[in-house]
Amino acid sequence: MLQDLDSLAERIRKLVQAARQLQAERGTLQARVRQLEQECNALKDQQIREQDEFTRMSERVAHHDHELQSVRDEALAARAALEDQVRGQKGQSDALRERLEHAESDRDKLRQVAQSAQEQIDLILERLPGAE
Repeated sequence: MLQDLDSLAERIRKLVQAARQLQAERGTLQARVRQLEQECNALKDQQIREQDEFTRMSERVAHHDHELQSVRDEALAARAALEDQVRGQKGQSDALRERLEHAESDRDKLRQVAQSAQEQIDLILERLPGAE
């Protein structure tokens, strides 16, 4: 019976040792769980911050796209206005060039008429008595 008690005591000792080892492992695992929960919370916080940053950046990009489109629209309108102005200036230039050509043509005709009149005057003056 003493052997049975020794055997039982040995088994209880092993059981107590196993229970203590399990408690130690349990404490280690609980510490690891707390650490993982903290890491998880930190990652959730980081995700929230990054999502906020992404939202702000998306809003900035949308705002810049809107501004860029406004500038493009203004540039197109300015270009159209300048093209209209260029067409108007070209029309005026063409009209002035045409007037200049007419004026030069009229001037050439007047020179010819003046030269012809001068020649006729010279002829008349040569026929007058006392002409040299």
